[in-house]
Amino acid sequence: MTGHSVVRICLDLNVWCAAYLADRAGRQGTASQTLVEAARSGQAGREPLQLVVSWGMLERLKLVLVGQLQFDLSEASALVDAIAGYAHIGPSLTLGRVGVIPIHDIEDRHVLETAWAGRADVLVTANLQDFVQDDDEIVLEGRTYRLTRGGGTMILAHPFEAAGWLRDGTWRITGDATGA
Repeated sequence: MTGHSVVRICLDLNVWCAAYLADRAGRQGTASQTLVEAARSGQAGREPLQLVVSWGMLERLKLVLVGQLQFDLSEASALVDAIAGYAHIGPSLTLGRVGVIPIHDIEDRHVLETAWAGRADVLVTANLQDFVQDDDEIVLEGRTYRLTRGGGTMILAHPFEAAGWLRDGTWRITGDATGA
């Protein structure tokens, strides 16, 4: 239980790509697929879930799907349109690339800015180290961190960890490793 009326989640592009590649390979139940299904259904266990995403993230995903993962343009466009639909209320839009967050990778900075602007409770990514700053709290080394910026707090989690929370019904966005 989070105490929130809605769990707000931002999935990094690597989560979407991993889920789509697993779908293509006929796999089922991967961590990324579990997270994408939660975004699609709008549910995190018994709690409502709101996807936080930006148009910039969606456009970049389409480019990666077509240019690097060899998806057909119409298939990639349909997937991106579906993600926009998953956002229910509408994607959280940010200007991006404002340079406020000191991360060198522009794409990662845009994802993090989107998560903060959309008031995400949790940002899920496979490349945690690209997002962690020296002053961030380690909750579970290499798996979960608590980020604090400007009075706000957000959990940064590896897909395996976040999918595990969904599977066992203890959506621990507070970062409490005990599940309390």
